[in-house]
Amino acid sequence: MLIYLDQNKWIALARMLYSKDKSQLSKTIVDRTLKAVEDGRIIIVLSAIHYMETARISNSDRRKRLGKVMWKYSMGRTLASYEKIVIHELETALSEFFKIKNKTPFQLVGYGVSHAFGEPLNTTFPKFIEEIIEESILTGEGTNVEEMPGLYQTKYRENFKNNLEKLPSIRETLPRNKWDDCLYAICITDIKEPLKGIMLSESISPEQFGALGPENLRKLVDLMPTRQMDLFLHKQVLQNPSLKPKITDLEDWAGLGVATQYCDLVICEKHFQAMTSRKGYRGKAQVTKDIEVLTEI
Repeated sequence: MLIYLDQNKWIALARMLYSKDKSQLSKTIVDRTLKAVEDGRIIIVLSAIHYMETARISNSDRRKRLGKVMWKYSMGRTLASYEKIVIHELETALSEFFKIKNKTPFQLVGYGVSHAFGEPLNTTFPKFIEEIIEESILTGEGTNVEEMPGLYQTKYRENFKNNLEKLPSIRETLPRNKWDDCLYAICITDIKEPLKGIMLSESISPEQFGALGPENLRKLVDLMPTRQMDLFLHKQVLQNPSLKPKITDLEDWAGLGVATQYCDLVICEKHFQAMTSRKGYRGKAQVTKDIEVLTEI
């Protein structure tokens, strides 16, 4: 079973492990989950989003404690990068319309930060040294016990939130029967760079791609699990003006959104779990806000 924990659920697990929460239920969750991981019955994966969110923690002790828990329970297993997943989905979806000759090798679950970010980490270190370095990237604790600085970046989060806040303007500028067309166009525009790369690699001209027409372009999006989820989330924002975008939506959509399509269980906060309970959600994962479900594994 492949499991994805939202960042706040990792924090909850860390509180249990470090006895901030001393209840018997917490002890049961901590013990049973670790045993299931060690027995190979479950895999709890990290993503690039986890690395970025953990790196934002300015308190070095908090970051170290959390990072050690994440490392211990994930064993360094990571999901493929967002870009690698999108490329894989694009190549698979385009195969319905074109002959794709140069498919990119794809592995969903791998090891370490290089797999999470899709960037090769070319080292010749012995395995035990590599593990120390990998763990230190999470904990912020250098190999000589020096502390790595926190990395706090808000630009992309704010841009994403601003774009979501503008989305309801579609309600005033387009008739309702055109809303879906607009959302499908957004979903394709968001992946234009990997799409352009594949088209160049496979010699698919813009004219050939355009000749697919609106119906097949919709089908292309529907064949891609992450685009399908992205479309669903955009629809929720558009159709429910009371859903106010949050500064954490970028991490939720890029991390949790992908996990719902590829993991078996996603444990997240109430806001995102409520989104997935709405009509139209189609994901592989069971989505819950209750970390207690780990006791049932």
